[in-house]
Amino acid sequence: MCGACSVEAAYKMVMINHAQRLRGGPTVPPTQEELDSCMLNEAPGTPNRGIISFQSGFHGRLFGSMSTSRTKALHKVDMPGFDWPSANPPQYKYPLEDNVEYNKAQDEASLAHVAS
Repeated sequence: MCGACSVEAAYKMVMINHAQRLRGGPTVPPTQEELDSCMLNEAPGTPNRGIISFQSGFHGRLFGSMSTSRTKALHKVDMPGFDWPSANPPQYKYPLEDNVEYNKAQDEASLAHVAS
């Protein structure tokens, strides 16, 4: 189909895997409360979770992937989006082995932006 479909499937699998871990493993089924509340888009069946992405990153044009894409406003305008955060991406210098300290500082700056 398309790359965005792969991204959407990956987002879905991450959410499923995380919920299963919280529940106690893949053999522990959702509770009846989770099953009922998800049909109303309410917690606990529809938890408030998100995905963080990099500013200027492109992930696709479907709803979830568009919420994490941040390349062109023209493709996002008028579309509902998930309230998911973004971070400044590190701007590495190459070759990596010659720029270890600079690149480490880039990583730290990006992580600090996520934490703020």
